[in-house]
This record gives sequence, structure tokens and C-alpha cells, in this order.
Amino acid sequence: MARDPDRTREKLLHAAVAEFAAHGEAGARIDRIAEHAGVNKRMIYAYFGNKEALFAAVLEHSLGQLVETVPLTTDDLPGYAGHLFDYLIDHPERHRLALWRVLEGSRSTEAEERSTAEKLSALRDARAHDSGLDAASLLVFIMALVRAWPSTYDKMTRPSFADAAAQRAAVVEAVRRLTAT
Repeated sequence: MARDPDRTREKLLHAAVAEFAAHGEAGARIDRIAEHAGVNKRMIYAYFGNKEALFAAVLEHSLGQLVETVPLTTDDLPGYAGHLFDYLIDHPERHRLALWRVLEGSRSTEAEERSTAEKLSALRDARAHDSGLDAASLLVFIMALVRAWPSTYDKMTRPSFADAAAQRAAVVEAVRRLTAT
């Protein structure tokens, strides 16, 4: 059977997302990632170099999917917060990855820095008339509100639909009030 480098890389990334979300960068094990991917662990080193580089690749991949799925909508920040909330409820591993990165003190990836800079620029442009909150504070507050709820869930205690809907509504309303002119 012919080798498919793209498929192998995707299998490794998929297995690494689960491993890093569960154990963080420090607790993740290359052996487990390789086993779950069904790939020889040497391939991890061939494709990514080392565990730290694999973690960075997972963060970049994860962020890319998030940004593609939930683009910033400066004309509807409450809606953006709601869509981001939904994404994190549907993909709790993405939220856990971000929490592990902060907890373990891993450096921001280039993609994170670029994404943040783009969001800040878009917010500055869209809200130039509003002197209430600077773009950085606004972005931090929106992210904190959105992330506050999903961080309390795990796979065993996913919220009921009614609970999640009520929490989502609270987040959207808080962002609406925060951004009201």
C-alpha cells in the first residue's frame, strides 16, 4: 500500500488533539499519540520534529479551524460571542487546548498572534467612534465571557440543552450590553 503523507499527518494531528487536550503538553505522551494514530512514533519526529513543535502545530491547526468556522463579525459582536460559545461547547477539546497552553506557559503561536492582531485591527476600525473601551480590552472581555461557561464542562458533565441555551443567552446579552453605544 502506498504511503499518504497528508493522511498520516492528519491522523497524527487528530490523535495529538485528543492527547494534548486530555493531558496538556507536559503530560502528553508521544507513544500514546502514535498508538492512537496507528502510526510509528518516528513519523511524529519526521513530520513535526519534537513534542513541542507538535503541540504548536496542533494549536495552529485548531485555531485555523476555529477562525474559519467562527469569523469575527465586528458589526454583530453579540452574535460572534454566541457562535464562539457554540463552537466551544461543540468542541470542548479546542477550549482545553487553549487552557493548557496558558496553564503551562507555552508561547503563543504565530497564528495566534496574527489572528489576535487582525481581530484588534478590525475592532479598532469598526469601533473608532466608541471611546468607551479600547479594542484590546473589548476582545479580552468577550473572550473571557465566552470561555467562562465552557470551561466548567467536561465530557461527563455536558450541559443539558436548556442549560447551555440559557448560558449562551447570558453571554450574548452580556456582550450586547458591553458593546452598546
